Amino acid sequence: MLSLKEATSRFIARGADLTQFFDIGDYIVCKIINVTSQKLVDVTMKGPGLRKLKGGRIIEADSNKIPRIVGKQGSMISMIKEATKCDIIAGQNGIIWIDGAPENELLAIMCIRKIEEESHLSGLTDKIKAFLEENANQKN
Repeated sequence: MLSLKEATSRFIARGADLTQFFDIGDYIVCKIINVTSQKLVDVTMKGPGLRKLKGGRIIEADSNKIPRIVGKQGSMISMIKEATKCDIIAGQNGIIWIDGAPENELLAIMCIRKIEEESHLSGLTDKIKAFLEENANQKN
């Protein structure tokens, strides 16, 4: 549940068309603020980086692999962002948003899929770094 007061700080007139703010099928970055005993979840969009996502691609990954995709203190995802020049947001629910040039988005997706497949291996950061360098060189 996302209440209007938790969604925007803008003034909304009574009876306004709320689809101008959010519509079915929109993706948002939000934070869970409460889970009730009936397992109803309340979320907010008040906070840094919390917003409606526009453009880009949405991919799904196994939510158990998200910590490996993000890396220690964001190291793995930062490396992918830097190499592909894409904005990437990885949600704890396994939804990943990627926004950049189409060929860079595809490279980021290939990296994420490689991390998912090889998440059990040691030295993965070095393998991903080599993979990014190899594919970046092919592009140039």
